[in-house]
Amino acid sequence: MQIKELSSKGLKREYSVTVSAGDLATLLKKRLEEIGKHAKIAGFRPGKVPLTILEQRYKGSALKEVLEDCLTKAPKEIVKQFKINPALRPTVSITSYEDGKDLVAQVDAEILPTIEDIQVEGLSFENYVVDVPEKEVDDALAMLTKPYRKTKSLEKARKLKAGDVAIIDFEGSIDKEPIAGGSGTDYHLEIGSGSFIPGFEDQLIGAAKGDKVDVKVQFPKEYHDPQCAEKKAVFKVTLKDIQEYEPLVLDDAFAAELNFGTAKDMRDAVRARIVDDYASQSALNTKRNVLDALSDKFSFEVPEGLVDFEFNSIWAQLLRELRLDPKAPHFAKEFEKAAEKPEDELRESYRNVAERRVRLGILIAEIGKRHEIKVTTQELTDALMAKAREFPGQEREVFEYFRTNEDALATLRAPIFEQKVVDFILEKSKVKETKLSPEDFAKALAREEEEAEKKIFSQKKTKKK
Repeated sequence: MQIKELSSKGLKREYSVTVSAGDLATLLKKRLEEIGKHAKIAGFRPGKVPLTILEQRYKGSALKEVLEDCLTKAPKEIVKQFKINPALRPTVSITSYEDGKDLVAQVDAEILPTIEDIQVEGLSFENYVVDVPEKEVDDALAMLTKPYRKTKSLEKARKLKAGDVAIIDFEGSIDKEPIAGGSGTDYHLEIGSGSFIPGFEDQLIGAAKGDKVDVKVQFPKEYHDPQCAEKKAVFKVTLKDIQEYEPLVLDDAFAAELNFGTAKDMRDAVRARIVDDYASQSALNTKRNVLDALSDKFSFEVPEGLVDFEFNSIWAQLLRELRLDPKAPHFAKEFEKAAEKPEDELRESYRNVAERRVRLGILIAEIGKRHEIKVTTQELTDALMAKAREFPGQEREVFEYFRTNEDALATLRAPIFEQKVVDFILEKSKVKETKLSPEDFAKALAREEEEAEKKIFSQKKTKKK
């Protein structure tokens, strides 16, 4: 097999591969002899069939196998001979071939970039620590204990207000036709819970026990029943009773019912969960800042094939979210209406996103390689067990699927590896902790996320170097 480099531009490579007619003839003969060892042909014992007979019967299929084997081995030989690191599987196409003549093929490849120097020391980041106020703990306790509250009818008559529980009968109709499943009796509706169609609960406020109210609403566009979506409806409601919640005493006895030792233990557990939630949000924000810093610091050309692959994945996800079919008539018009931007403009923006993701992926992989950062078997097993627990009753099937599917297992390994690289960078960086109130924390996250998004979508395509 003779290999010649035809072109080397940026990360793209083109090679010419030639397998001589003599080598093909030798390979074909060898393949026919292998077939002859097991071929069953009348009048001949296995292994004793003349080559001429084998050629008559099996030359076509044997030659096809020989050619396919040569084309399969060509990229491997190129990688070995030229010491390249392909980003994706090289493409192979036959340039010329006739029976009895040389096989000439072309191999096109894109290689991963070589990053000469990666210094991650000396970066600076800010990590937010939220000072949790007691009111937030109180509110969380109220949400936790809400299902255990009991209601009672009003001791003194008054009109319905937010926070009350209305006991109602109702019948809904659209254009005077009853709505399937749109009626109920003795229904307990907490006013302000938002459990009914927007505007329904508000129209009951101010009603007295025994009142009959015609509630006029419009079903939202995303309503689960398309026959009702965006249509106006009338619900004839009878307010049969008004109830209010009884005070709930959060004492040790109640805490024990919820499997907490004491009321203090319950409060401490709720506070710890809130602190952990804020810490997780802060860690994600810091991680994004690390990735942004890497993206800003290191600029290099990336393989277009990888960018295409990533962009297609992002674009397909976007179309699913917008519920659009690119083959549908008037797609461009519907797309601009749903996305609020022309398709061409959004394609360019998301291609920038795809290029950034590919660059960061290459960079993170290289940092991990140079510093021998690896995902341990135990870490991968823990992730696999966590994934299996997401499917109660199917844990064994999920576990076996991931254990025997390397591509699926890679989806668990990748985020662990990425986080370990980010943690390594943070260890080498200056990290300042800043205490914030929940309100200031939310504002900081929103501001930084908005700035990061603007920056990513406004980035221009990296110039080839």
